[in-house]
Amino acid sequence: MPCETLALPPFSPGTAHAITLCRFGRAGQGRKAYVQASTHADEIPAMLCAQHLRALLEEAERLGNIIGEIVLVPAANPIGLAQMLLDHHMGRHHLPSGRNFNRFWPDGTDAVMAKEKDFGPDPALNTQRARRIVGEYLRGTQPNAADEAQKLMLMRLAHDADIVLDLHTDLDAELHLYVDPDCWPALEPLAALLDASVVMLARHSGGNAFEETVAAPFIALREADVPCILPETVTVELRGQRDVSDELARKDARAIYDFLVLRGLITGEAQAAPFTGIAAPFEATEIVRAPTGGVLVYKRERGEMVEPGDPVAEIVDPMTMRRTPVKAASGGRLFTRNLHHFVHARDTIAKIQGTTPLPGRVKGRLMTD
Repeated sequence: MPCETLALPPFSPGTAHAITLCRFGRAGQGRKAYVQASTHADEIPAMLCAQHLRALLEEAERLGNIIGEIVLVPAANPIGLAQMLLDHHMGRHHLPSGRNFNRFWPDGTDAVMAKEKDFGPDPALNTQRARRIVGEYLRGTQPNAADEAQKLMLMRLAHDADIVLDLHTDLDAELHLYVDPDCWPALEPLAALLDASVVMLARHSGGNAFEETVAAPFIALREADVPCILPETVTVELRGQRDVSDELARKDARAIYDFLVLRGLITGEAQAAPFTGIAAPFEATEIVRAPTGGVLVYKRERGEMVEPGDPVAEIVDPMTMRRTPVKAASGGRLFTRNLHHFVHARDTIAKIQGTTPLPGRVKGRLMTD
């Protein structure tokens, strides 16, 4: 099976990390799909899903059914996998720097837009040119820290893909997606196959998350009226961190495999039922925060529909026994909750997906860390 290991440069004597990737099909022969799992290394269901997807792709490769190229990185964050603190896995942030592993990826947008006048009327040629410029930018970039080197290597693998799926996991959540507005409703089959409850249509969310950074140069060209082909880039949140089972991982892997069949990268038959969840702007996502610290007691389950003013939770002060209600400010689907039940004031405790953009939800500041 065509897998390889790429060594990351050591930034401390005696340490070594490497990224394993599996290539299926043939590079340069048709479209390219790129799938990576657990950019946040403590999001375990994504890695289990990747294992099952890898088995499906190996069988398709054996049968000669792969068309084009599929690149799978089954564990995208070896640095984060090694981070343990007092017996707790710390895979979301790079401990030496405090940086989030899924923020501030190397971005070739400025390099592309510096040559804006060189682009012509042909979308396909413009797309190829932009990919070459981004590739040159990434090859010429030098990392200054271990986490930067890891991000650079992954971006080099993904920047020229037609389809990019970044597999994550939330805390306690239903399956949901982040998708660029211009890729919807074309990506409705993926949402339906995965049985996603929520699709957030996100652009310029702030923090340069992976899937937005891959698409950023092409979005910038389109916003400057330069025709090009926008890659289908998606963050897939595979439910919550406790949802670790072969049954769920096998189901999700099959859905991703069938989506690649529908997109023509694998021969075979696949069909998606109609999407029945909520697809709405990311600005319509209410971030519910704790008004005070204490013991978090939920009053609503994930997946429930709530109306403005409905109680979502209570915060119990263990010293005074006072209970502070937490109410929904908007209506919609309660699709994520906190995994931890002792919180501090202003901690995020839930997300509610509505359909109407909310006051205070401003582009560039939509993401939480």
